[in-house]
Amino acid sequence: MATEQKSPPVQSAQPNDFARGLAGVVAGRTAISSLDGDLRYRGYPIHALAAGGDFEEVAFLLLHGELPSQAEHAAFSEGVRASAGSLIATPNPAMATDGASMPAVIAALRGLADICPTASPMDALRTGVSMLGQVELDQIPGTREALLAQAQRLIGQVPALLGAWMDLSAGRSVDPWPDGSIAKALLQRLTGRTPSATHVAAFGTTLVLYAEHEFNASTFAARTVVSTGSDMHSGITAAIGALKGPLHGGANEQVLEQLCAIGSADRAEAWVTEQLAAKRVIMGFGHRVYKDGDVRAKLLGKMCREMVRGTAAEGLEDLADRVEQIMLDRKGLKPNLDWPAARIYHALGLPVRVFTPIFVVARMSGWTAHIIEQIGDNRLIRPMSIYCGSPARDYCDLAHRG
Repeated sequence: MATEQKSPPVQSAQPNDFARGLAGVVAGRTAISSLDGDLRYRGYPIHALAAGGDFEEVAFLLLHGELPSQAEHAAFSEGVRASAGSLIATPNPAMATDGASMPAVIAALRGLADICPTASPMDALRTGVSMLGQVELDQIPGTREALLAQAQRLIGQVPALLGAWMDLSAGRSVDPWPDGSIAKALLQRLTGRTPSATHVAAFGTTLVLYAEHEFNASTFAARTVVSTGSDMHSGITAAIGALKGPLHGGANEQVLEQLCAIGSADRAEAWVTEQLAAKRVIMGFGHRVYKDGDVRAKLLGKMCREMVRGTAAEGLEDLADRVEQIMLDRKGLKPNLDWPAARIYHALGLPVRVFTPIFVVARMSGWTAHIIEQIGDNRLIRPMSIYCGSPARDYCDLAHRG
């Protein structure tokens, strides 16, 4: 007779035996990226990928584990473009569900834009991805091949959703998706003009730098959702909700708002002093993981300065430099990626309300890679807590409570 297999007893946590915000807690393993000394995607240093790779190449790497060949890069890029281009395609019953899904979703978003055109683009993306999951009947995870195909579609569909929402919320008809890379096409859709090669390169670099960052809050949210056996679209919907917060993705929008509030470099000292005295968080500085500065901020900060040299935007860079020095002197804090990214997006002529949605576009590659990894070697994510409420007490029924 076989003996019964019992789970080991649960160890009770002590009152102070926990890490607030899971700081420093190792919650799992990943082969997608590492932050040990330097940020690497699948073993490749971020500075090399930012300098030499485009977003599609990096997305392929994150999903498949290897850099694409020329043929693989072309096929992947074409698949992403086709998914984006299906945005306003006429629904055709003969088409596969992934081709027919986007027009239905855009029709629903059009109704939402009519009701509330000032809604956050982050809410529109969260809602759009959720509707995509329903239209595509994404109920349980499929095979690895099916998940990779879903990921490729989402990498194309989400920037198209963003472009469509900006049209719909402004009362315009939805423009077709332009030709070219995600960086070129999305920048064109969001600014309404054909971007220069320099601007495409700068924008593409931000997408590469934002693409992946290990077990951050939104990625962990996505992995937690699919660890229950749920589907990719549900995981992405949760991730977008997590990224919306100002302590995560929403920080890049607040960076520009801060710089505009300061106005000029000569006002920086007084402004920082006031914020620190009021114990307000100054967005764009410090990082839970990086203690000696965010390598991504160093790369993008240099690019930003070079891009705006000789333009009116140099004044904003002078202001940013002054705030950086004050924060280093006063608090010992260095910039994170949001600090230069906000200035790059402003220099590119992008409205502030799309800064965080652009983060979604980039991180779609990392999120989907983590979802696939979690599903491939899954265990339900279920941490414990320490109870700090009332002590044990007896129940008194309603009739005797007066």
